[in-house]
Amino acid sequence: MSDDLLAQLAGASPRKLLDDLARVAAALANNDRARPELELYLASGQMVRGRLVSVADDRQGAIAVVQVGGSPRAPAVTFVRVDAIAAVTVADASLLVRAPVVDAPVPSRLELGRQLAARGDALHAKLGRTLKLELASDLDDDGRRAVGTLLPLLVEVFAAIAADDMGKQALAAIEAIELAAGPSGEVVKEARGLRIRAPKLITEQLTHAALRSMLEKLL
Repeated sequence: MSDDLLAQLAGASPRKLLDDLARVAAALANNDRARPELELYLASGQMVRGRLVSVADDRQGAIAVVQVGGSPRAPAVTFVRVDAIAAVTVADASLLVRAPVVDAPVPSRLELGRQLAARGDALHAKLGRTLKLELASDLDDDGRRAVGTLLPLLVEVFAAIAADDMGKQALAAIEAIELAAGPSGEVVKEARGLRIRAPKLITEQLTHAALRSMLEKLL
């Protein structure tokens, strides 16, 4: 992909643009990061500046919720009718072409190896046997960060699956788990076990329910 972000931007209606940014806003907020900053220019000539919270439909049409000030405990918000918006300025247009990555410290491969050993011991206690956790050989900085973020959730989900005899029996065929990384999350069954790809992008972060569903489909 070209590094020229401006060349990658495509025109879109205010509704389409705000819908896309609302998904990014939700993902950023879930990771304790600031929502996208924008300016909404209304057909009336007024301008609303703030951070996009969400976009939703009511009986009269789409409404954008924009935080315009206040504090986390007492936010000031403006509710804007999307069909009244004539133009939108996005402070960081890279959010429209490149989803943000998880904003967390990058663990070294050695540090990740230590985490895997500790998590492996926790899984052993839950499963009553050893389940080998391995790192993919091609992990870059974002990849190691993604694996480190996913690891606690992975152990939590495996423990939940192993909470009953049926789940524990289903996991009995899994000998090893290779942890890789990519733009989105994925679970692939292989000869010895599973290859789990941790998502690098905030917008693709896995929930407990989503990861459990992906795993149980292959067990």
